[in-house]
Parts: sequence; structure tokens; C-alpha cells
Amino acid sequence: LPEVLGEKGLGFQHLINAAPADLAGFNNIIGDSPAMKLAKGQAGQAALLSEFNVLVTGESGTGKELFSRAIHNHSRRQGEKFVAINCAAISSELIESELFGHVKGAFTGANTDKDGAFAEANGGTLFLDEIGECDPRMQAKLLRVLQPARGKGPCHRVFHRVGESIETESDVRIIAATNQDLALDIQQKRFRDDLFYRLAEIPLQLPPLRDRKRDIPSLVEVLLKEINEHCRQTNHTYEDKTISNAAISVARKEEWPGNVRQLRNALVRASVMGAGKTIEATELRDAIIHLPANGGNDLLTRTLDDGFRLQDILDEVSVAYIEKAKEKSNLIKKKAAELLGLGSATSLDNWLKRLGLDTNWKDR
Repeated sequence: LPEVLGEKGLGFQHLINAAPADLAGFNNIIGDSPAMKLAKGQAGQAALLSEFNVLVTGESGTGKELFSRAIHNHSRRQGEKFVAINCAAISSELIESELFGHVKGAFTGANTDKDGAFAEANGGTLFLDEIGECDPRMQAKLLRVLQPARGKGPCHRVFHRVGESIETESDVRIIAATNQDLALDIQQKRFRDDLFYRLAEIPLQLPPLRDRKRDIPSLVEVLLKEINEHCRQTNHTYEDKTISNAAISVARKEEWPGNVRQLRNALVRASVMGAGKTIEATELRDAIIHLPANGGNDLLTRTLDDGFRLQDILDEVSVAYIEKAKEKSNLIKKKAAELLGLGSATSLDNWLKRLGLDTNWKDR
């Protein structure tokens, strides 16, 4: 099934040309680019196959929970509960209780019996966000509860509340999500391959914003409307903002490593900090926060648009390495200059002054 569902060129090709409104439950997911139509089509099919687990993967900010809720709302389980658990936000000591429940006295602080997410979601969907953050012990327990019981349906779950020997049963569909590379995690023994195959009965890969830039104008329109409504509620003197075509062009040129979440962040900053009623290109550009990509530096991915200055890039590199030398030399200029290949403390002093950095270092 995963192999069939993953074959983009076959079964789902007709869904690329389908209108987004044709998929009930997906109306609030913005975008009609080919990549988004395909993702919606695959998600719609996954919703209809409501007895199989779904693994939603994609970068942070691509809408994994939004899609997961749409899959639930489009399935036969739509009238039942959608219970969301963030596996990264719960300590390893408590996550078992959160998922399976506990009985009074099972551990310190367990003052009453408590049902867990599997019991609460009975008949509906359990969404396990950040599934890649589960530790090996929890992965083993999840693997066991996801094992289909002989003679029962694929979503029949059997588990024990913490501190209890009696079995509890529930009917729960699992939708898991992660922004991690689980294939790499499996290779490096951080994630169990057998659990991966249990979760990924239906895999769904969401496209990053840079692969669907055609959707950016529609996204900006919807996000800006939401931002205006929120700002009016909190500030009665706030005036709704519009956005210029030049600013839209800036948005379409960006790579958006933080995806829709980063786009919304930039629009919020531009709306709040902007002086006029229209968000201009320079205001949006100034509102975009650039973070290092993948733990490194994003200098090679900068776009050559208005405002680009090569000297700014070179200065950024210089500052970064001077800060490294500063720390490694324990503020001794001569040693830092040697580390940087500058020859003398005087040369380093000149660099510090030009870059506007603190010159109050040790001379020796």
C-alpha cells in the first residue's frame, strides 16, 4: 500500500488537476499549486482508507497538523474525537501515562485514576506529533500497542494503564507526524524500523513553501486577513494593512526555510512595525528573520534582489570568525590575530574598528 500510494505518476495523477474545493474537509488548506493539489489528493485518499495508520512528514511549518486534522475530518471518524499529543513536549517519564493512562498510586503524583490518549480517542483519531522524539523505550511500547490483534480490526488497540494489569481496549486510528529524517534516524539506530513500517502504512510527504511559490499570494491574503482581525481585537486604533505587489514579489523570491510559519511571522512584524497602511517591499524584507540553515550558514542561499550587498555578506563572515577567535584566544588579541591569519594585534584592531566590534581585549 505505501508503495502504491507513493507512486505519484499513477493513481493520484488525476488528483493534481482536481479543484481544492472538491475535497471536503480540506477547504481551509490554502494552495492550488500542483504540489499542494497532489498532497491534498493523497491526503483525501488516506482519509477514505480510515483503518490504516498515516505518517505525515515534512519540514517545520508545512502544515502537518493541519493536514492531519483534515484527514480526520474527511474520514468516517469525523464525528469522533481528534486527540493530539506532542511527543516532544512531554517528558519520557510521563509520556506513557499520557498515552495509556494510569491508576491511582501508580507513581508519585498519581492521586486519581486517569485515562490516556488512546482511551480518550476511542472511535476517533490519535495524532502523535513529533513522533521522532520518542525514546527507544517508548518506541517499543508503541510498537506493541500498534500490533494488530488477531481476528480484530486494524485499529483495535490493546494496552495497560500504568500500574494496572487489566487490559484496556480501544478503536483508534493513528496519524503520526515528524519533521525529522526517519530514514537517517533508522540508519543511526535512533528510530526503530519496525515501528516506522507500522506507522507508515500510508506515507504523506508535504511540500515545502519553496516548492509551491505559486501559492504565496493566496497565503499572504489569508494570513494578512487573520492578522488584521487579531490586531483590531487587541488594539482599537489599529488600521488594516494591505500589501503591495512589490512586497508580494519579495515574498515569492524568498526560500522560506521556516515555511508558512516563517511567512506569517514576517507578515506580523511588517504589519505591527510598518508606518503606513500598505506593507511595502522594504518593510517586508526587513521583517524576514533569517536563521542559519541546518545548523550551518545560509549565506550561499541569499537572493540577489534589491538591497543585496556583497560587503554585508563578507562582513557577516568576518564577524562570525572573529567571535570564534575571541572565544578561543580568551580575549588575547595577539593570539586571536594568529588564529585568524592576520599577522598582528594591530591588524585585528583595525578589523574590530571597521566592523564596529568591541576593541577592549587583552593585549597579551
